[in-house]
Amino acid sequence: MDKKQLNILLVYGEGGHHDQAIRLMELMRSLDPDLNFIHITDSETMKEAGEVHTVPPMRHKNAAFDPVLFVKSYIKAAWLTIKLERAYRFDAVIGFGPGVCIPVFMVSKLLGIKKRIFFEDWCRFTSKSLSGKACSPFSTKVFVQNESLKELYHNAEFAGRL
Repeated sequence: MDKKQLNILLVYGEGGHHDQAIRLMELMRSLDPDLNFIHITDSETMKEAGEVHTVPPMRHKNAAFDPVLFVKSYIKAAWLTIKLERAYRFDAVIGFGPGVCIPVFMVSKLLGIKKRIFFEDWCRFTSKSLSGKACSPFSTKVFVQNESLKELYHNAEFAGRL
């Protein structure tokens, strides 16, 4: 009997979030080279091997909050998640960091994707990130990269640094 290919949706932003996602993907592929990764990111510059979908960032770090940009990005990420889930029937969603994770995790829970794993940012020691606060209720598991955060999340597990 043939083994079913597992489809995993990776959601991340630029910089460190991207690097952590790629390190995890490479580690997982070393254990199972047949894993199929689909990417949603908010950075046009992040083109890795595989299928990469981009959405506009929900906010720009050094700019004033733009509600129109936020809503457009949110709707695009939510719609893209629905479209990709219909095509791939994901076995898991794994998110790193920025706001793009929020609509993806919300929609993933509504669509019944069984495993929704969020990695809190490694630079967090004493407080949750905005994405961590928003995604943890929709996550089946939260991994923290600093042990001091375990007490802030009810379903957190210490993962060490990626």
